[in-house]
Amino acid sequence: MKKHCEANIRGSLKWICSGLAFYISVFIIICSGCGKKKEVTEISEILEEIVLTPVETQLSEEAVGTSTIAVQQPTPIHPIQTSLTPQPNDSRVANELYREGLEYFNQGRLQDAVDAFNKATDRDNTMVDAYRKKAITYQTLGLTNEAIAACKKVIELAPNDSEAYLTLTTFYLKRGMDHEALAMLEKYVAANPEDAQIYYNLGCLYGKMKLFNRAIAAYQQALKINPGYDDAYYNLGVVYLDTGKHDDAIRVFQKVLTNNPKNYEVRYNLAVAYTKKGAYEDTIATCEKLLGLDPGNANAHFLMGDAYNKLGKADEAKKEYDLYKKLLFTQ
Repeated sequence: MKKHCEANIRGSLKWICSGLAFYISVFIIICSGCGKKKEVTEISEILEEIVLTPVETQLSEEAVGTSTIAVQQPTPIHPIQTSLTPQPNDSRVANELYREGLEYFNQGRLQDAVDAFNKATDRDNTMVDAYRKKAITYQTLGLTNEAIAACKKVIELAPNDSEAYLTLTTFYLKRGMDHEALAMLEKYVAANPEDAQIYYNLGCLYGKMKLFNRAIAAYQQALKINPGYDDAYYNLGVVYLDTGKHDDAIRVFQKVLTNNPKNYEVRYNLAVAYTKKGAYEDTIATCEKLLGLDPGNANAHFLMGDAYNKLGKADEAKKEYDLYKKLLFTQ
């Protein structure tokens, strides 16, 4: 189970997006050169004939007695046939450059690879595979702006390529462009409505942006697709807790503990939910179970101290606070 941020009784829980790397490794677009090549209209060379029009010459006569001498008509100049050497087809050259770029990429020569991909798209600006691989190469080089531009070109040329939306989502997130990332992720989800992990990631992003109702709906959809998705249950519980829906949070956390009773983070957050609800006896009981599994959990002692204090049990509260401070300063 991925590590989650623990909630704190002195403040609302920090948002958890443990899966938002959401399958970044899944996102990486593999482009091994085996994809379909796009057909482009062959560019034909236009051969023109260069023709010299015969010059019209006026006839003149020179009187010599009774005879005249006619000026002879010039001999017409025959057209000169000129042929141009056929140039390689741009599509074929683009594919050769693309394959060259793939070889450079596989050798780790990333700058050479991106140069080759650029030359390929200069030759054929409809070459989706070259733009796709260019985006990945730019991102590997740390050139996120260029990667975004290349990925946008993929979407322009292939609007049904849902993987491009997912890749662009990761690029935007790296730049902290959450709204742009959300727009791309929503488009990906629309094309992949049966992917539970994508709904989970969508819920994480909604939660990060404080769009809690949308986050709840996204986690619920993830659980509808995959009822055993504990991470989605956990984050759903956190959203409920942050929005004051304590009973819903308690129900969800208990559900996770049924499947995984040794989940310390969930048990701690269950104790937080009981505290926020004012069920202090349940807080203490939950913390005692947690300390039985994780004796060094300082926050559990603090939570118990707070619960005892609310119940008016000052001695027990002091004991727990002292244990909290001792553990805190020895960790």
